[in-house]
Amino acid sequence: MFRKLRVASVAVLLVAPLVAHAAGFDCAKARTPSEKAVCASPKLSALDGKLADVFLTALKNHPDKADALKLDQRHWLASRDDSAWTYLSGDLGKQLPDFLAGQYKQRIDFLAGLDAGKPKAPLTVVSDALPKLPSGSRDILNDLKKQGAPIALAEEVEMKDVSAFPYQADNALKKAITELEESPNNRVLAGAPFSSAYAMGGTAHCLTEAPYRIDGKKAFAIDGPPVWGDDCMTDHLVAKLGDDYAAMNVDIGDPNQQSIEASRWAGKGFGPAEDLILRFDHALKLDSSACAPKQSPCDEFGTAAMTYVAKYDRNPQGGTLDRALKGSERAAYDAAVARAKAPGGIASKGDSPTLPDFGSDGLAVGSMTGYDSEATMFPFTFRGETLLGYIGHGHVGWRANDDWMVSAWRLKNGQLEPVASAYVNVVRGSLLLSAPVPASPPVTH
Repeated sequence: MFRKLRVASVAVLLVAPLVAHAAGFDCAKARTPSEKAVCASPKLSALDGKLADVFLTALKNHPDKADALKLDQRHWLASRDDSAWTYLSGDLGKQLPDFLAGQYKQRIDFLAGLDAGKPKAPLTVVSDALPKLPSGSRDILNDLKKQGAPIALAEEVEMKDVSAFPYQADNALKKAITELEESPNNRVLAGAPFSSAYAMGGTAHCLTEAPYRIDGKKAFAIDGPPVWGDDCMTDHLVAKLGDDYAAMNVDIGDPNQQSIEASRWAGKGFGPAEDLILRFDHALKLDSSACAPKQSPCDEFGTAAMTYVAKYDRNPQGGTLDRALKGSERAAYDAAVARAKAPGGIASKGDSPTLPDFGSDGLAVGSMTGYDSEATMFPFTFRGETLLGYIGHGHVGWRANDDWMVSAWRLKNGQLEPVASAYVNVVRGSLLLSAPVPASPPVTH
């Protein structure tokens, strides 16, 4: 049952009659990290109230989408909680209000955008084809193309240097291509009046573009489209959508959301940026599990881990998996927590473990398996024993994924020893909702 909190007002709307309002809830009762963070900021409290109003309006105006809206709102709240806990546990609490304000504004824009209906051209082609989108799609445009949507995408051709460029480039374009990193690529789409050569560099796969206009066998440097900046971890595309040619920017997305931006070619330059947001359901799927001793079968740990992950995935923040312990069970668990937080422990400040694999070659193959600061300890009951559970996303350096890792540890002779591990994939499901939203300014670095 949801507590009556201002910050949880939108969650309450999911299970209560549509008469609740954010202003009627008491922040003095806030308990979870995300609730406290929102209640501590007048700006975030106001945004939470506005979001509740917009959500009510969306339910009223789109009764046919009520189930999808409620499910999607639960996913959004979980994402908000996950973000808040990541910031707070990683000593970034001062940056959290601004980050959450951005999340709230984006969510408000999305829900308000449901009333706009279809997006403007050229994204109308994408929106019209969405009913045919296969469940779980991560390559939206190509999958829609396979379903018969009038979408053509440029091929990417590697160039050794500027001499491999297929047009007579003006001086400005030659200079731009020369300044690209080694082995630049060129986008080729038959009949397109524009294109771009580009290079990708850095661990964040940041894109540098040299856009150009095509006139017969000549090519002229032009300003880039408003959907392109020095973006990282995104895909820049040259496409034909129906009768329109467009520059596009598709973010990598997560299991719940994908953003598709487009700028229509308008003769000698680009039109304004248009943005279409897609929201998806997701599912949890056990990838693998392993136990000590080395490579020991461990299906039952995977089953137990899935129970904890299912609960944590709905509210991913510290305290979600806590439960009352008594007597010797409490004393043993508290001792394990203390050892974990002590210098050199698995949860000591500035130190995090890697998911124990016990020598198994089938656990989380090719996945990120380093825990980070947002990983949470909790009491994990396995084979009648209360162990120190550890749950969090996979990390490598600054990168993180959406999957969940779970491990259990036993305090023995004053040291923590790993008992078992499980890796759980978060898998994108069916499309729930889509809406046009105001386009974000391009990212520069």
